[in-house]
Amino acid sequence: MEFIKKLVEKKGPEESDYDALHLEIERIGSMLDQPSPAILYGDLLDIISPVLSVETMQGFAFHKPHGYSGDYEIIDKIYRNWKSTQEDLRRWDEFFHAQQAPIAVRNRKRFFLDTLESCKDDGDELRVLNVGSGPGRDMLEFFQKYPDTDISFDCVDYDKESIAYASELCSTYLDRIRFFHKNVFRFTPDRKYDIIWSAGLFDYLDDRKFVYLLVKLRAYLATGGRLIIGNFSNRNPTRKYMELFGKWFLYHRSEQELAALAKAAGVPEEQVTVYCEPLGVNLFLHLGHA
Repeated sequence: MEFIKKLVEKKGPEESDYDALHLEIERIGSMLDQPSPAILYGDLLDIISPVLSVETMQGFAFHKPHGYSGDYEIIDKIYRNWKSTQEDLRRWDEFFHAQQAPIAVRNRKRFFLDTLESCKDDGDELRVLNVGSGPGRDMLEFFQKYPDTDISFDCVDYDKESIAYASELCSTYLDRIRFFHKNVFRFTPDRKYDIIWSAGLFDYLDDRKFVYLLVKLRAYLATGGRLIIGNFSNRNPTRKYMELFGKWFLYHRSEQELAALAKAAGVPEEQVTVYCEPLGVNLFLHLGHA
């Protein structure tokens, strides 16, 4: 780990160091996966501790000041490509944002916006359920581009701070947004939806909960509606970095696994499609409704 130690001493990696650092992280991760690793995770933490400040992206991920991984604040920082103003930390944030997982998260937002744009002129008011709605930046960007749209959103999030943040961010458009401070497993809406979207919640659900929630949400689809679930692919090349530097653990799945979970939820095969964003790191399980 001498290479990482040198990068810490020189205030972070330069772009020319990225490939070597990625390889070193993969090597350390593989060593730690062994039954009797030659090094300990604590050894790595001792080396990188100077840059595990909550003033960095990776430090924020590691310390989880909101109590859980993938909270609204870090997701919005990823969307905005936020970087520390401290010179000895900024390079680490630049490295963070250059990894494929954060890029895929930004692509995920673009995928949702493209989906909304593709059906904004369909005629009647379009009703969208945003599950695990997070910071709300996707809705803000959509309304800023299409301020007169008839699309309305119901947003479910169990974190009241997330709802407060999104409400403030989207304050101009609250006539078309309703927020529900609920555990989605206990949420029962008063309407059906043309689009049900969940960007990242299912990344944290085991297969049993995944299928249960899929069945529950699908019952809220209007005729002709669609349910779209984001899930990180098992081809995520940034997995070791996320887990070692950020203690950020997900249920990674393949296209075949997502399709199998849809089948387990009783979805007919002809209504199941799996898409991905340009990197292939974030997958999208798309379910139609007859």
